[in-house]
Amino acid sequence: MWIRLQFLIGCCAVTHACSLVAGLQVGPRSNHENSATDPLAALGLTVTRGAAPGYVEDRACATCHAEIARAYQEVGMGRSFFAPATARWVEDFESNRFYHPASQRTYEMQRRGERLWMRRYQLDESGQPIQVLEQEVDWILGSGNHARTYLYRTPNGELYQLPIAWYTQSQSWGMAPGYDRSDHLGVTRRVRRECMFCHNAYPDVAAGSDRADAPQTFPARLPQGIGCQRCHGPGAEHVRRAFSGAAPESAIVNPARLSPERRDAICLGCHLQPSVALPGLRRFGRGDYSFQPGELLSDYLVPVDAVEQGRSSEERFEINHHPYRLRQSRCFRASDGALSCLTCHDPHRRVEPEKRAAHFRSACLSCHAAADCQGHPGGEEAGAGAAAEGSDCASCHLPKRRTQDVIHVVMTDHRIQRRPGGPELLAPLAEKDPVLLDVRLLPTEGAPDGALGEVYRAAAVVRTSGGAAAGAVGRLEQALAAAHPAELEPYLELARGQLKQHRFDGAAQTLGRILVDRPQHALALMWLAIARAGQGQMQAAIALLRRVSGDDAERAEVEFNLGRLLAGIERWDEAIEHYRRAIELRPNLVAAWVQLGAAHTALGRLEQAAQSYRRALELEPADSSAYLGLGQAWERLGRRAEALRYLRHGRRVVAQPGAIEAALQDLDGG
Repeated sequence: MWIRLQFLIGCCAVTHACSLVAGLQVGPRSNHENSATDPLAALGLTVTRGAAPGYVEDRACATCHAEIARAYQEVGMGRSFFAPATARWVEDFESNRFYHPASQRTYEMQRRGERLWMRRYQLDESGQPIQVLEQEVDWILGSGNHARTYLYRTPNGELYQLPIAWYTQSQSWGMAPGYDRSDHLGVTRRVRRECMFCHNAYPDVAAGSDRADAPQTFPARLPQGIGCQRCHGPGAEHVRRAFSGAAPESAIVNPARLSPERRDAICLGCHLQPSVALPGLRRFGRGDYSFQPGELLSDYLVPVDAVEQGRSSEERFEINHHPYRLRQSRCFRASDGALSCLTCHDPHRRVEPEKRAAHFRSACLSCHAAADCQGHPGGEEAGAGAAAEGSDCASCHLPKRRTQDVIHVVMTDHRIQRRPGGPELLAPLAEKDPVLLDVRLLPTEGAPDGALGEVYRAAAVVRTSGGAAAGAVGRLEQALAAAHPAELEPYLELARGQLKQHRFDGAAQTLGRILVDRPQHALALMWLAIARAGQGQMQAAIALLRRVSGDDAERAEVEFNLGRLLAGIERWDEAIEHYRRAIELRPNLVAAWVQLGAAHTALGRLEQAAQSYRRALELEPADSSAYLGLGQAWERLGRRAEALRYLRHGRRVVAQPGAIEAALQDLDGG
């Protein structure tokens, strides 16, 4: 469960570990790279140089591999991320209204030419729209083979997910994964780099900007779709050599020629996710965009598995469980690395529906004899072997099944079983959070063990819970004392947990150690300011935040926290200025709108206060403090009817309406 703090403690909560160093350099640089005769320049191609150097636009691949490039655009990975203007629409924009009873909100997804807008509202007691919010969609995530979700970008470069999704299998609108509940995050769920790592190609961003402590921001221009180079490695030198008469094969990765462990790592980096509730960590010192084909998975990622209450790992089935379930299969264990994703799936091509049964049957028959099939209907009359020749192996042994995390989708279960189950596998499910009892490292070649392994285990829980798991914070502290890792990331995780637990003295000590080596570290300075405030040292906290504000103004948290501290000593005008800066950076920062309303109220600026509270409620219609502040402002302005309308509505939609009930009693006798 989450613990709400008075301050925002940074942009890295619930995210994977990232790098403190630049991405790896790829291969030798050609003499042509900075030359006027560089063939890439002649083709109008640019090469990335920052966190992920050596990549080129994927259109370059089509120059020599036109047929493969064309076929790849029909594969889901080729259509994983794109702008609305380039969309191949699969949604129904005529029947585009969806009501979510749990949160009492109605959603509409409206196509306006090539632009897409989400409209969300509630209805008040008289049936009139209230808390109306419109937000333009900047990016679409998902091919539409199963689902699509929708993102928007804030001025400081952050990406956020919208609550509504399109589900292709049911041809209907519904709540996005994780939103089918009353207390969902609305328009404030941030999209992080480790999510984009698996949904898109690498962007061209500065070295070090993908590290664990860097702001979770993205450039306005992003690649559109998972491209060729995510599996074949940075392609600039390969293209350069191809156009220069050199041997291009030496500058590109062919996954089929790698060892099984290195071949599989390309798929497992995204598709091996034992539990969506508990993501693994990047190896300390690695950036989100630093993985390159040919590496071992354990050099980049430490996958963790969850021990879940009431459900074994064999019973857990999530949307991203393809290799996780496959690795539980006897077929996989007996193959000694021969069975892989590539046995059945050509990542370059989509198999036509009418050809799928034969395609997957041929993969099965590469190991099994047709005569082995004993369970096909009519087998006794036709003969088992003949039945097998016409059978659909996958539909029997890898059936479709409803996923437990994305409850509106059914996917192929890749755990190969003789008798996997029946119609109950497709039964509707309710969205609920798993209860995690423990975490273990998933066995992979080269995975950390011993004291360092304990650091990763505990750090994964601290990051996922935002530090709310007190036991994990204590285990991380003990593990760090035993392992003494040199990297910065686990100490930041410890500080995060100590702040969340209000252990301000311990957090100050941990952050002080970090600042000895990194005296200008922005995140450590901001968190130390929060620790000092918790210790009652307000002036010291303000001084620390001012140091960060000038150098790292893209952090909306810094401006917000400065506003909170200044408001705490009643320096209202200064507080308002910092709240406004925070909102300029992140206009959906609900807490800043609420606190801005409170500051205006303190200065008697009731119209401005009411505007701020209303904007907070448009963004988050379940915020009790905004209802109370708005009701008070309008009452003092003599707008009693409006105050009553909003307070009565708030009483119906907030989780704990007691304070609103009391305000109504004072205003109108309830």
